This record gives sequence, structure tokens and C-alpha cells, in this order.
Amino acid sequence: MISLQQRLAKFFVINGYMPKIFLAAVIGCVTGLVAVAFHFGLESASAWIRGPWTGENALPWWTFSIMPAIGGLIVGFIIYRLADAPETAGQGTDNMIKAFHHEGGKIRKRVAPVKFITSIITLSTGGSAGYEGPVSQIGSGVASTICKFFKVPRSLRGQFTLAGTAAGLGAIFKAPLSGALTSVEVLYREDFESNAFATSIISSVVAFTVYIAFVGTAPAIADVPVFPFTNGAELLACAALGVLCFPFSYLYVRCYNESETRFAKWNKPNWIKPAVGGACVSAIIWAYPEVAGGGFEFITEIMHDMMPHTVLGVFVLLAIVLAKIIATALTVGSGGSGGVFGPSLFIGGVLGAAFAGVIELIAPGVLRNPEMFILVGMGAFFAGAAKAPIAGVVMVCEMTGSYSLLPGLLIAAVMHIAFSRPWSIYKSQVQNKFASPAHRGDIDQDILRITTVGEVIEHCEMKVLKAEDSLADVLKDIEINYVYPVFDQGRYIGLLDMSVVKTAYISSPDLIQHLLISDCTVKAPMLTDTTDLHTALRIFVNNKIQELCVKDSNGEVIGTLSHDAILKAYDRIVNQARE
Repeated sequence: MISLQQRLAKFFVINGYMPKIFLAAVIGCVTGLVAVAFHFGLESASAWIRGPWTGENALPWWTFSIMPAIGGLIVGFIIYRLADAPETAGQGTDNMIKAFHHEGGKIRKRVAPVKFITSIITLSTGGSAGYEGPVSQIGSGVASTICKFFKVPRSLRGQFTLAGTAAGLGAIFKAPLSGALTSVEVLYREDFESNAFATSIISSVVAFTVYIAFVGTAPAIADVPVFPFTNGAELLACAALGVLCFPFSYLYVRCYNESETRFAKWNKPNWIKPAVGGACVSAIIWAYPEVAGGGFEFITEIMHDMMPHTVLGVFVLLAIVLAKIIATALTVGSGGSGGVFGPSLFIGGVLGAAFAGVIELIAPGVLRNPEMFILVGMGAFFAGAAKAPIAGVVMVCEMTGSYSLLPGLLIAAVMHIAFSRPWSIYKSQVQNKFASPAHRGDIDQDILRITTVGEVIEHCEMKVLKAEDSLADVLKDIEINYVYPVFDQGRYIGLLDMSVVKTAYISSPDLIQHLLISDCTVKAPMLTDTTDLHTALRIFVNNKIQELCVKDSNGEVIGTLSHDAILKAYDRIVNQARE
């Protein structure tokens, strides 16, 4: 008798609209409940850990600065020693993007619970990170597990992974539309995953509905004043703020990448690295306690108490921006569990407040509501740093419950992106669908263009021949069925042509004793390991040759590639993509 699981699996294998919508709703419901648990778990952990620093007999705040180091030590031990789940370290959204592009949306079962626990520890102990990255990775992990249970094919699994991400974001930020938009937009720098939009919308709305049933309907950033639509002068100011975001987003991305790279190269056990990063953050928190945790409380404070503006106040806000950039880079770059989405909103909001302060100092009264630039900065900074202009703008509108700033947000976001196109906070982003391995099966004709020679050759040690060597002596040490590169005084001149050798041997066996390698060398180009297979195939056709040598970036010969190997690689990649 067919089991219930088999019946459901058969139902969901059907590539129909309604089965996919139903499964997306299931993912949204489960992820919404997980988001509720994360919300209350983080609240409880924060209250318990920060208890000694609150109330009448509270300890001095500066003594709390030791907690990020302790939290980092616990997180590192759990991730690397206890759970053996290194993919849960660092930011969650980038790991989700990587899983979509390179692993068919497949995520191990242990990722969701490990990320859940370690993120709560990181955030509650004062680590500078966001909770959107963990929840997005948790949601994608939930979706992957559900897909595995129902035996969803690889071709559809990526869509549901994004649906889980959308559900997590839509719930935790109480922003169902921007949750769906973020999940399909953040994968690419100049594209979006249109195939997954419907399932992402359904899962995000369901998760949002479940979440607000337990947490309440108040916006994520509550008590925001009602701002009027921006006028001409304020639109110009929004554009200027978008440009101002550009150097700070570059610094943000550069600091994070540098931190991640240095900690990765550091020859110490991985499990102690988050503690070292946390210790550095502890020193920053001692001077700037505002950067601890997510930081949205500070955004709310400056939203309601920005005036009066002073030069000192502007410099203090800029110092907090720099402190947040460095603290986030140390927390997440060292392997602490958290996101970089939330900190980007914080940085943009504080930067917007500083910008409004400067405008008020230079031209008092020009801005009707200076506080509005906090929100404009939040949307613009995230949009440019993550290359998600629509999602960043809509996210701020939904988090505040107001769409009146939409024109200014759009202008600022577009200006930021115009100046920051070369970089992104998410390293696993690709340019567009054509560059994504997840879509290789959809665009077979481009497979040869996006696959490099280095991906298909078998690396081996190549015997290099010298042009001045005697052919008779060399033939004793080589196999006649292989090609060999020939160098003349260190310069590559071609390949030893075994057909010439065989012809000479047949016509006059004694002639072999008098020939040099250069006498039997045929001119042939050498491929680099970064050459795409389409270009390599054209070289084979134009030179009427069946096999060529391949070199790496250092000029070292690392193997050979044949005409037949290209055709076999094409067939293998197409079959893998279609399975």
C-alpha cells in the first residue's frame, strides 16, 4: 500500500500551479511558527542575559562589554565542535544565496536549529549583527527539509528555498511584500528570480499572518510620524543622501570582506575566532554601546529626539556609523552567527540623521521633517549595499507602516546604486541568471560560454620538452600517445607532433637519431584555465587540432584538453542540469 508520504510526494512532483502554491503555504506556516519562536527566544535570552544591567541595582553599562566575547566563544564551540555545521557561521543570507546558485537549494537539516540557537546567543550577548540573515537561512533550511520530505525535484527545490527565505523575512520584519521581493532580488546584482515570485508571495504572506497572530500587528519600527510627500527641494536632498551613502557602503563591504578574509587565513582553530571577534567588539561597545545587537532601539530614539542639531551631534552620529561598520565586520566576519541586512539599515538610518543635521546647520528650515531622512537613509543604504533597490525601498515602507516617502526613497536608492555597482555585501551574488549555475539547464546554448577550461580538465604533471633536445633521447622517456609542450629558451613554441615522428620513423628509421625536438614541433596555441569552452572550441576548429595544453595564471602547464573532452563536458553538464 502506498504511504501518505509517497502520495504527497507524488502530488508535489507535479509541476502544476496549485500544488506549488499549497507547498509554499505549508513552508510559510512552519517558518512563521519558527519566526515566532525566534522572536520570543531572543526576547527571553536578552532579558535574562542583560538582567544584571537593568533595574535599580543595575551594574555599570560598561561592564556589559565583556559579553560579546563570551557569546562568541559559545557560538564558535557550538558551530565547529558540537554541531559541526560551519555553513551556519557568518551571515545567513549569503549562505542561502550560495546554496541556491551552487547546491540546488539543498541545505542540511541541522542548519536551521544550529542557526536558531547561535543567532540568539550572538544577538542577546551584544554581537553587532542583524536577525534577518539568521531567519532567512532558517527559513530556507526549513523549506529544504520539507522539500526533501516530499521528494521535490531539484528543478523546483530552488524556488521553495526562496519561499522559505521570503517567509522568514516577511514574518520577522512584518513586511510580507518586501520579504518576497528581497528573496527573489537579492540573488543577482542586475536581475531577479521571477519564477519564484508567486511561491515567495504565498509563503511570506502566510508566515506574516502566523507571526502577527502571536506578536501583534504593530510595525517593526513603531510610532513613526506621518511624513508628507517630498517636495522638490527634499527630493534633491534625497538624491544627495543617496550619493553620500556610496563611500560608507564601500567601507562597509570592504571592512566586512577584509575581516572575513583575515579570520579565514588566521592559522587558529575556527571555534575560537568568533570569541576573538567578540572581544574586539567588546572594546567598541565600551565606547559606543549603541552598536550592540540589532540597534533598532537607537534608531527609534533618534527618530523622536533629533533636535536641536549641533556640529558635535553630527560628528557623534558619524562616529557611531563607523563603529557599527567595524563592529559588524568583526562580529559576522569572524564567524559569529548573524546578518548584515539589519546593520545596513542601522548604518543608513544614522547616516540619514547626520545628513539631516548638516542640512539643518547649513540651511535651517529647508527640510520640513528632518527625521524623514533617517528612513530614507535606511532604504537607500541597504538598496545599494545589497543591490536590491525595490526590496530595500518597500522594506522601509512596510517596517514603518507608511508609503508617503516612496518617491524620496526611490531617488536615494537609485543614486546609491548608480555609484556602488562594482560591489555588494553578498559575495555569492551573481550578475544575472546567465551567470547562475542554477539556470544552466535553462540556457543550454550558453553553457560553453560560462564553463571554463579549468573546470573540465584533469590536472596532472606535464613533462615539458626542450626544443634543442635530441628526439631519440626523449622518445625513451615519453609515451607516444600523449601530447607534450615544447619550449625554446623558456618560450613556448608548440607541441611535439607524434605524427611527424611516426612518418620519419617509417620512411627512415635512422633519421630519428639526427632529429631534434624542434624538428618535429607543430605550432599550436596554449589555452589558459580561465578560457571559456566556447572560445576553446573555436581554437580547436581554427587550428584543426585535436588536443591542446593548458596553463594556469602563473604560466605553469597544468594539463591538456581535447576536442572530445569539450563535447563530453557539455553533455555531462546538460544532463546534470536537467536531472
